Amino acid sequence: MPETDRIVIWPIYFDSRISRNGGRRVSRRSAVKSPRLDEIAEAAKMLNLNCTIEDTKAHPAAWWAQQGRVLVKKTDASKSSILREVCSKMKELRSTN
Repeated sequence: MPETDRIVIWPIYFDSRISRNGGRRVSRRSAVKSPRLDEIAEAAKMLNLNCTIEDTKAHPAAWWAQQGRVLVKKTDASKSSILREVCSKMKELRSTN
């Protein structure tokens, strides 16, 4: 995927333990504790988003922790709305497990 055709999704965006200034991008109420790459990818796939996992990458704010990231092909929706939908699916997945 070319650089401009994707959205980068970091696990830190959904972590309820992280502050907004620390990198969280969804509301604390929507966020989950310790999000994993496989959860994010599964939620993205459930939303029919074309995604790729890069597990050796590190978020710039937490460069020492290689949590990885998920790349999602851009759609007409905004990044924030995609993040909210992915987070909602992640919570749904956790409630069924």
